[in-house]
Amino acid sequence: MISKVRARALPASQRRSLEELTQDLDPSSGDTTSKCSAFWTMLTMSSVIAGGGVLTDSTATVIGAMIIAPLSTPIMGIALGSAQRRRTGSAAIVLLACLLVIVVEMIMSVTLPSDYDLLSNGQISSRTSPGLMDLIAALATGFAGAVALSRRDVGSVLPGVAVEPLRPGLRGHGDLRLARLRS
Repeated sequence: MISKVRARALPASQRRSLEELTQDLDPSSGDTTSKCSAFWTMLTMSSVIAGGGVLTDSTATVIGAMIIAPLSTPIMGIALGSAQRRRTGSAAIVLLACLLVIVVEMIMSVTLPSDYDLLSNGQISSRTSPGLMDLIAALATGFAGAVALSRRDVGSVLPGVAVEPLRPGLRGHGDLRLARLRS
């Protein structure tokens, strides 16, 4: 039964090769300088955009940040390295990326007026108290991202959109850290 589902989700004619996946997902393969430059630039910009969207309670802006955010690439790189039983360096990139997002958001929060109540912001409170449905949605979006990366006929933006609902929580975390430091 699993092989039938796999055949439908990933038809043989549309499957990307292991070399193609490695080229896209392994940060140590190919042109590492341009990969790193693009990743860190887009992550920083998407963090600023997401921060503005969360602070102004603009869901459309947060979605825009999700579209350009590249965090799904190293996350999927971890999965690829696990499947190949080798280290790709993606785990370290994910940890550093999380720290960067939190720092960017803390810096953005400094610009808020002192009477701004971060805890009353619906965007922040909803992202810092996930429930079971959030977990189910995260698992489903991770699966969608994996399918999209494995197929040649699915756009390259989809995996980022699929995995990125997890990232704005880091934005809320950065705001809450700063709120606690202020008080």
